[in-house]
Order: sequence, then C-alpha cells, then structure tokens
Amino acid sequence: MTKFNNKLFLIAFMFLSFFGFPSNFSVMTFNVENLFDNLDDPQKEDETYLPISMKKSKLHIDQCNKIEVFKWRDDCLNIDWNDEVIEYKLNIIAETILSYEKHGPDVIGLQEVENENILKQLFSRLEKHGYNFYTLVEGNDDRGIDNAFISKYEILDSKLHQIEFSGGSKDQIGDTRPILESVFLIDDKQVSIYNVHFPAPHNPLFMRKDAFKTLDKLGRQNKIMSIALGDFNVTSAENAQEKLYESINKNWFVSHIDQCSNCKGTNYYYRDDRWSFLDAIMLKKDGSSAFIEKSVQIVRADAHTRDDGSPIRFNSKGLYGVSDHFPVVVKIKTY
Repeated sequence: MTKFNNKLFLIAFMFLSFFGFPSNFSVMTFNVENLFDNLDDPQKEDETYLPISMKKSKLHIDQCNKIEVFKWRDDCLNIDWNDEVIEYKLNIIAETILSYEKHGPDVIGLQEVENENILKQLFSRLEKHGYNFYTLVEGNDDRGIDNAFISKYEILDSKLHQIEFSGGSKDQIGDTRPILESVFLIDDKQVSIYNVHFPAPHNPLFMRKDAFKTLDKLGRQNKIMSIALGDFNVTSAENAQEKLYESINKNWFVSHIDQCSNCKGTNYYYRDDRWSFLDAIMLKKDGSSAFIEKSVQIVRADAHTRDDGSPIRFNSKGLYGVSDHFPVVVKIKTY
C-alpha cells in the first residue's frame, strides 16, 4: 500500500470512528393469525380458542350463538384448540421465521398474539437462534389479540398509543388495537419501532385514515430513528381509490412502494381474486437511515405457500398452513 493510500485509509477510518460505522439490521413483520393459548380469559372474547372438552356447557354454546357471522359462530362451537394444535402452530410459525437467512431477522414484529403466555412459548422456540428479548403490552381489543416483539437486540421500553379516532361506535372501536411502541438499543443507537394492527377492512375507511394520522403524528414528534410495521389492513381496492400508502410515503419509506415492485402482496382474497399489501414496513424519512437496496422480501416458506403462490392460512383440524398473511422483511442501514 502506498503512502497516499495509507493516508486515505487513515482519514476514512478517523471519519468513521468519529461519525460512527454504518449499522445494518433486519426487521420482519408477521401477522401470525390468531396465536392463542387454550386458557379461558373471562375478560376477553377468546371462546373460540379452547379445547373441545371445554365447549360442552350451555354457557359456552349460548355465548357462541350470539355471534352473527356463520363461520365465526361455527368456529366458536367446533374448533378443538387443544395442546397438539398449539404445538403445531408454534412450531410452524418459528419455522417460517427462521426460514429467513436460516436464523431469522434481528427484530420480529408480531400481530394477533393473545398474551405473554403464548408469546413466551414462541420465544422459547427461537431463543437458541440469538433472540434474547420479547415484549407484549396488553391492549383493549375485545378479542384479546395484541401486538408483540421478539428481538436479538435489547428492548429498552414499551408503551401503547391509543389511536385518535374521530368517530365510530363502541363496537367498532372495541374491534381495534392501540399502537405498540418499543425502543430498541441497536449498536448503541436508540430506535423506536411502532407495531400496528389497524382497523379491519369491514370497519369504516375513516378509522384507517385516523390510524395513519395518529402514526404519522407519533413519528413527527419522535426525535429518534423511527420504523413502523405491521398489518395496516389496507386492501388494494381501497388503496387504489384513497392512496393511503402513497400519502404516508411523503414522510416514510414504504417497503412495497420504494422496493419490491414485482411483489404481488402479502394477502390474497379469493372471492375477489385480489392481492393486497395488508402488511408493510415503513421507515421515517429523516436522513438517519434507509432501506438497503433490494432487501425487501415477502417470505414464502414452503409450508406457507400454495402452488399458485398464495398463503396457506392455518387449519387447526388438518394441522397444515401457517397464516393468511405472508411476513415482510427488510434490511435497514443507519448513518
């Protein structure tokens, strides 16, 4: 190496030492579709996810018969959510997560997790792959489903933010989840990650608009690097009309807009023959970080994917499938 090259190397090293070496880490979002234990929580509507042996009472049958949607009512009466079913579901979720680069991403944001009890059971299946931390804060969803994180990086703090709805009935608001914010310590930098599960498509459009406004406000008020991920519940039909993702893209990078242009979506609705990006990862545009080029992926594990490329949702009777959502993963670099 010449003296000139030595000087260049020394200058570059001193620059990076002063300003910090770029850090790279990976983040996944995964709606795991009704990850419940089989213990009855009297404060929540979890009657569907009990062993069949606990579904014989008149009280249970009467409770199920109040459900208006036939499939949901039938599930409440007849699904046998036994230990074998839970064991299979936990194992296949872990297998799907670990299919990404053999040992999984650095941070996993999960949606539709009932409680810390079932989260711990999933964590125990991932722990030997470098995962050391997990968090779940109980929200106010009537069914009892929450957002959660499992991480290889330390989680410093977690809290919930209620969505600022401009309207909606008690039942509609009861069918929603708050935003989980966790602060991670990633290579000596604090990073906020917002984990969302926005109001379902059967709820009014204004509720999802309010959810996006709340999230954007949280990001603008936060002075540290911010990521948002989760199930945004925006169908392709709704987005074509309302441009919800394009609107948020002004302040946030969006995984399937800024990359992954050939990706079909994360959820497939057979009745309308329609793919949608219900799930996404977003990164606040503040100059502190960026998506690594060509790093956005839709994770399609074999056990999760039909021959036509759509996700196989979990079937408790046949013990196959994983979820009606594919996970999304991205690598992020910080400056």
